[in-house]
Amino acid sequence: MAAKFRDYYEVLGVPRTATEEAIKLAYRKLARKHHPDLHPEKEKDLHTVKMQEVNEAYSVLASKENRAKYDQFGEHWKDGPPPPPPPRSSASRPSYSQEDFASAPGQDSEAFSDFFRNMFRQGQGAEGPAEDLSASELDVEAALDLSLKDAIHGVEKTFSLLTTGLCQNCRGTGRVKGGFCPVCGGIGEIRKPRDIKTRIPAGLVEGSRIRLKGQGNEGPHGRGDLYLVIHLIPDARYTIDGKNLETTLRVMPWQAALGSQASVDTLDGPVRIKLAKGTHTGKRLRLAGKGLGKTGDRGDFFIRIEIDIPDTLSPKAEALFQQLEDETRA
Repeated sequence: MAAKFRDYYEVLGVPRTATEEAIKLAYRKLARKHHPDLHPEKEKDLHTVKMQEVNEAYSVLASKENRAKYDQFGEHWKDGPPPPPPPRSSASRPSYSQEDFASAPGQDSEAFSDFFRNMFRQGQGAEGPAEDLSASELDVEAALDLSLKDAIHGVEKTFSLLTTGLCQNCRGTGRVKGGFCPVCGGIGEIRKPRDIKTRIPAGLVEGSRIRLKGQGNEGPHGRGDLYLVIHLIPDARYTIDGKNLETTLRVMPWQAALGSQASVDTLDGPVRIKLAKGTHTGKRLRLAGKGLGKTGDRGDFFIRIEIDIPDTLSPKAEALFQQLEDETRA
């Protein structure tokens, strides 16, 4: 059974009104995403098929003549009257090999090979300068887990991040002696872990973003930026509500009835608080400016009172409770 035809614009994820540059950019991103050599062995077949679809779509839409015929005749574009000069075509879909990748259907072999090299902005050896990677394409975004205490006070962190750099074997061209580079698989770049050491500023909250200039992926003319998105590690002692924090303080019945002092652990250390006489379960006390956020703009720290009882009672304590019951019943 023949494979179901997929609209070439849909394959590349662009509208029918897309410019040549938009089509070129879409192809470049998809090629970087689906290149089989960038995926585990068990996923190579899936991405090879996807790469073939992307190559086929691009080979048509990147050619003005082919695109014009495709826009007019759709999936039967090959049957329509071709405008002169007729483009080279192939009855079969391109297979994923070095030869066919450098000579996709509907494209001049040398021109397509040059484009593939320039697609990753590694233009050494090709006619004309390669395109520069835009900052957004070189930028990297990664999540960084922080404890509440580190988010409040700041911390120095060292972590490993998988980033992309130029392949030194082919100097970013993706080609060695007329074929794909065996190290990077023709991409012109490799992914490897890199240790990053930085000072995390104080006063962060969930979702805060930190920009580390020049710590992103590497392009021909430098590196992009690394954006760290802060994720606060849950702490069983506290409930987070934006910048506010809440904790539960368990007190004994006599402390709540008579009033007493108690110690509460905050992110700034222990704080002594005064319980008023007749404090009930559920009462909330507020410590202003002891929550999350930057100095001068921190949230509040709330203490919710919960009255508890001892696990065991001595005979004397039990007698006192009995006396209390008799007294309040009278």
